[in-house]
Amino acid sequence: MGSFVQKAVLVGLCVSLGSTVGCHRQKGADSANAKSGKTSKTAKAAKGSKTTAVGGTAAPTTFMLDVQATGNPKYDQFFADVTALAQLVSDARYTLDSAPTTLNTAMNVTDATDFNTSLANVKARLGGKVTLSIVDGPNGAQVAVVPVEGGEALSPEDQALADAYTKVATDVVAIPTTLAAVVAKTADITQQAADLGASAKSDFTGISAIRTVPSVLVGLTKVVAAVKSIRADVPVIVDRSRAMTVAIKQLL
Repeated sequence: MGSFVQKAVLVGLCVSLGSTVGCHRQKGADSANAKSGKTSKTAKAAKGSKTTAVGGTAAPTTFMLDVQATGNPKYDQFFADVTALAQLVSDARYTLDSAPTTLNTAMNVTDATDFNTSLANVKARLGGKVTLSIVDGPNGAQVAVVPVEGGEALSPEDQALADAYTKVATDVVAIPTTLAAVVAKTADITQQAADLGASAKSDFTGISAIRTVPSVLVGLTKVVAAVKSIRADVPVIVDRSRAMTVAIKQLL
């Protein structure tokens, strides 16, 4: 049991410090796999399940750490919390990737386009008919697309497009605030992982330790990968969302 606990503590330190001797074996394996074109199990866990292309846009990804339940609420809830944070990042990415398809579908455009092209098509349909309002507030930005005062009532088709545009704008504008909270919580996750690794010996004893501690070790290793992935992906996603927000604000 001593070796199991030592490994758990090393994994916890890996998360807390970013890199220790105990992490090098996994990192070396990932590097070798990358050169050979393979993906390690840990890297796959950090990325979540594969997506399927539908109508030019990848389907939503359900993130899974793929860790066996330990029977100890402290550990199981920790893994669930990490999964939830990674899912928020995955959902944010999908929001950006699917935005053109959402708008094109509302316009009955079957061809795949980039976001700027879909916005240009929206402007051609709604320009002069509606106005866009984005007001920052304590709970995030409030987005509204309303008909121009004194203008003609929107047709059902134009109203459907205005609704789709409102949804896209609302979801895209909210991403920086949502992901800022995610990044802030990863700091707590690293400390929790270190604490869990150190307390495994006392939390699991006897036959329970033999059966469960290896699963805990696997889970903590996957948490390391997930946190690193979150920290690497969030800045890229936030930059995309801000650029798309600028384009949205300039449209109408």
